Amino acid sequence: MSIQNLYDGALHLCRALRVFEDVQMHIEVSDDMAAYARLIATERPEQPLGAPFDPALQDLDGGKAYFISGRNPQGELVHTQALRLLDLGDGSVADYLRRNFHDFPPPGVPIDLANSAYNAGPGARRMKGRVVYHGEIWIKDNPAWRGRGVIDHLSRFALLTASMHWQPDYVFGFIARGKARKGLTERLCYMHYDPYALAWSLEGRNQPITGNLAWMANDDIRYMMDVPLDEVSAA
Repeated sequence: MSIQNLYDGALHLCRALRVFEDVQMHIEVSDDMAAYARLIATERPEQPLGAPFDPALQDLDGGKAYFISGRNPQGELVHTQALRLLDLGDGSVADYLRRNFHDFPPPGVPIDLANSAYNAGPGARRMKGRVVYHGEIWIKDNPAWRGRGVIDHLSRFALLTASMHWQPDYVFGFIARGKARKGLTERLCYMHYDPYALAWSLEGRNQPITGNLAWMANDDIRYMMDVPLDEVSAA
């Protein structure tokens, strides 16, 4: 990463932290994923820990993952998101997910893995090299945090820290199509997506959960750092 990019990144980090200070959210970043698992178990019961970030299921040691948490002035957990590095080399995200998509199920719902499917899109086939998976995005259902554009800044903060920390070639995540159609992809600052990438079959139900694969290249992230975010966004 060039000196100019580091300088620009530091300026953007300072700008984001000022936004969080204005809304009275204290942000912490840590790569202790065992501590993250304990945090979720005790303070985020409404959304259980996702399999991609469960240290009991994945090898997350050695700086392979980190999480971001946000607390209100009373010390209550109000936000989480996490990122994980996948060093794919010459293999593509499409190849990786064909073998491993079952490692990325939506948490807290009974999934019928045998009848679930992954559909590789053009973006997934393009992504190779150092790739970051971005997930665990949660913000407490409270008017103090929702409907104020806070999630836009939180996602951009995560993309920026990933870009500076790992210098990845790409970043991707999954978004349920219902939420994506309401504009969540853009609010999370993603510029591209592969629609209908995942179809999760639910035990005892006929209708699957469908999801888009949202993705960014590193130069997209640098571009998004200079795009102004609205002061107020729809919840």
